[in-house]
Amino acid sequence: MHLKSRNNILKLLTPRSLLCATWLGKIWLGKVWLGTVWLCAAGPGYALDWRGNISTEFTYFPKSSVGTDNWNFNSSVAADVELSHDLADNIRLTVHPFVRWDQQDEERSRVGVKELVLSTSGDSWEFNAGLATVFWGVTESRNLVDIINQTDSVEDIAGDDKLGQLMLNFKWFSDYGDFEAYLLPQFHDRTFSGTNGRPFPGIAVDPDLTTYESSDGITPNDFALRWAHSFDSWDLGLHYFDGTSRDPLLIPQATATGVALAARYPQLQQVGLDAQGLYGDLAIKAELIHQNGNEIESHIEAVTGIEYTLVGLLSPLQDNEKLPTQWCNSDTRNPIKMLACNDRLDLGIVVEYLWDERGELSTHPFQSDLLAGLRFAFNDASSSDALLGLLQDLDGGATTLSLETSTRLFESYRLKVLGRQFLNTADDPSVSALKNESFLQLELSYFF
Repeated sequence: MHLKSRNNILKLLTPRSLLCATWLGKIWLGKVWLGTVWLCAAGPGYALDWRGNISTEFTYFPKSSVGTDNWNFNSSVAADVELSHDLADNIRLTVHPFVRWDQQDEERSRVGVKELVLSTSGDSWEFNAGLATVFWGVTESRNLVDIINQTDSVEDIAGDDKLGQLMLNFKWFSDYGDFEAYLLPQFHDRTFSGTNGRPFPGIAVDPDLTTYESSDGITPNDFALRWAHSFDSWDLGLHYFDGTSRDPLLIPQATATGVALAARYPQLQQVGLDAQGLYGDLAIKAELIHQNGNEIESHIEAVTGIEYTLVGLLSPLQDNEKLPTQWCNSDTRNPIKMLACNDRLDLGIVVEYLWDERGELSTHPFQSDLLAGLRFAFNDASSSDALLGLLQDLDGGATTLSLETSTRLFESYRLKVLGRQFLNTADDPSVSALKNESFLQLELSYFF
């Protein structure tokens, strides 16, 4: 058996033609802890598709935290595997378990399941049942329309990581667009770092103080509808959501040991639009939502912007007669030469504006912000890339600088560097707690 491929096919035959996969230990499925999970299928022979990765993460905070533990260095180890198996024709089972150990934050150390979904499909339809992940959105800075899954903020403060959502999902594909319906019978609270976690928001969130507007608590009858279609150069999506907000209201509350934040999850109705137009090397992007409910102010939020890609940015250098003939040789190890001689380098220029009608009454810090970014795609053998970003608060004055870059090492390893720098936070109450939380993170992953 060869483990070098990222998508291995494992074929097993048992005397009874029975294939079973077993996980022992605690499995986190939504709010349910399972001692053992069995997956079995009967038939003459079975192919189990699987892939995964193991990663080691090192994070350095130059400044001491205002939290309860003033540590500056943290390490973490994580692993996740995605397994899929065809139980019958057009019936597929996908399981995606994961595990993480974190040196400092006990809330980040856990064993869980990101996906456990049974899928079936026909010529013009698809049905999914179980714990799944769905993504909606087109913009870079913030995806307003992405409301199905809960944010996993202990994995990434940017909000890109999501928790699995228990659902029944039906999709119908037609000449008039793609129609989707979601029934969401279980709600998942947002994850928050513990008192020893970083970046530290200034006041810890106490999960024991969590409340819900819905009398059903974590078992509401949430649902969502979506339509998506392409018109010439434009891709459009419309959706409607009715249920528990994925963004909690964080309310300071006195406790026996001091002050903690209590998460309150209101009910809301949301109508949203996402649109992306492609005109050659120019992409125009926009997301717009309207929310209303008994415990939230009726309001509109929007993100809009452009991304323009300069394809083969440095290719004109190849025709520069002033350069020596052999200057761009293939075996050079000079990093400046390697960059200058890369005629495949693409540079994307990203500009977006984030707006919330509520202004200072907003529950998040993006009331009036401008994002400017540079995306480098080196298109080399190592699939190297880099993203530089600047997020400027036009009201409070806070500035966030970000760097994210990665490259493949050898055949199966990938190195990723992530950095965040928070500046001018003193006059912006929404982010003032992050003044000491700038960090640099290195992650090395092995894919199998």
